[in-house]
Amino acid sequence: MSEGKVTSGDGSSIDPAHVGGAVMGKRYVDEASGLEVLCTKAGQGRLALDGTALVLKAAKPLPSSD
Repeated sequence: MSEGKVTSGDGSSIDPAHVGGAVMGKRYVDEASGLEVLCTKAGQGRLALDGTALVLKAAKPLPSSD
């Protein structure tokens, strides 16, 4: 806890504004900052940086094996 900050609630629930879910094993990115994170534990909360939700990174297409 940071000095001077007042928290609300007991931390056992998610603010409805922050519900979105995080999928284990998926990468999330913030294009503006270049941040990329790998989700190692699934959950109901969305991942965000400075209040902006991180976007699920698209999978790279695999080369064809003709």
